[in-house]
Amino acid sequence: MNAFIVYAHAEPKSLNGAVFRRAQDTLRAAGHTVQVSDLYSMRFDPVSDRRNFASVKNAEFFKQQIEEMHATEVGGFAPDVEAELRKMESCDLMIWQFPLWWFGLPGILKGWAARLRNLANERPVEVGEY
Repeated sequence: MNAFIVYAHAEPKSLNGAVFRRAQDTLRAAGHTVQVSDLYSMRFDPVSDRRNFASVKNAEFFKQQIEEMHATEVGGFAPDVEAELRKMESCDLMIWQFPLWWFGLPGILKGWAARLRNLANERPVEVGEY
């Protein structure tokens, strides 16, 4: 199985950091492949805008969905977005490890999701897949 762990905590010595490391060790010990995205150590930019794209469909007016469809057609996502999309697409299991800050996702993880979850890259879900 290919696992992908997205970790969003600024302090590696936190409880979340310990859980993140234990998950990796446990999955690898069970024979699984593990890829990680440690958003803080990567200094991942959570802002979703034109920087998501290496290509441009309409330079005069920015419409996220149109640019996402165009980037999907021409392979025009920015390298950081493209790398994260490949990790997502190759995994059988995705784990988001994060603290609950004010009853929601940390901003960096919200931004990661916003930059990567685009309508053009949606694939049909098979019955029983989730």
